Amino acid sequence: MTTRRNTQFQTPIETLSDKDLELVDGEKSIIFNSTVNKYQGFDGGQWVSLDGEEAKSGYSHTGAFADKPTSNNYVWEAGEGINYDQVDVNDETYKVFSLSRDVHNAVDNPYWTTPTPTGNTGIGLFQGANLPSGVTSLLDYDFNFDTDYPSSSGTGFEGSTGRIKLNDLQFGDQLRVRFDFNIIPQIANTTVEPALWYSNRNDNNEITFTFPLTTQPIFYGGGTVGNTYLNRVEISAWITSNEDVNALTLPAIKADNPVIIQPLGLLVTVIR
Repeated sequence: MTTRRNTQFQTPIETLSDKDLELVDGEKSIIFNSTVNKYQGFDGGQWVSLDGEEAKSGYSHTGAFADKPTSNNYVWEAGEGINYDQVDVNDETYKVFSLSRDVHNAVDNPYWTTPTPTGNTGIGLFQGANLPSGVTSLLDYDFNFDTDYPSSSGTGFEGSTGRIKLNDLQFGDQLRVRFDFNIIPQIANTTVEPALWYSNRNDNNEITFTFPLTTQPIFYGGGTVGNTYLNRVEISAWITSNEDVNALTLPAIKADNPVIIQPLGLLVTVIR
């Protein structure tokens, strides 16, 4: 049970459960937001901080894909990348792209001086400067799926590292992920399907449902073979339950012919 207070955040007027968000006489209330583990105001439509500011949207960016080449300072060379081969095509695989702390340390470094970077390392290119209120990080570079699920098979996350971190989000948030990548078609008339590979988890971290959150497919017709094409696709998801907040997700790609993929960056945005 939690204490609800009036608009001026003064004396308690009612005790409510965490999930009870009904207004009392149309007034704002303080409710314990278990998603961010602190008390916040709620006016029936959005969370607000206790100083009266709106609970703000925000974002984070990373270029820390695990397979970027160390031999070329983590920059993809022409024609090189991750192969989506005929076996992947036959199996209709969504190939998942891992994140790496070592690559993060090498590539996610501020390139500006004004405003002064925060100096808070390990949480993305912007060092936490533009994160949503109540969120400490939107990226987890240290998560190792095989360590947490040593006997797992068939989820599609086997062998992956890192994840987009949703644990600090609030019910009602919208997640938008812009996935930047190059595609080099190997066969004409190829369709590529970008997605977020997504596994809901319950409060015991047990995986309940696994599925792709897809966006518009991309078609490469005649004359495209061997050329490099930059794509910046946006994929959205809602955060409306404990299983969403605790979900595992990474960007992924499926194709109907072999392609070479060069993952470049992720812009993770939370909209409130």
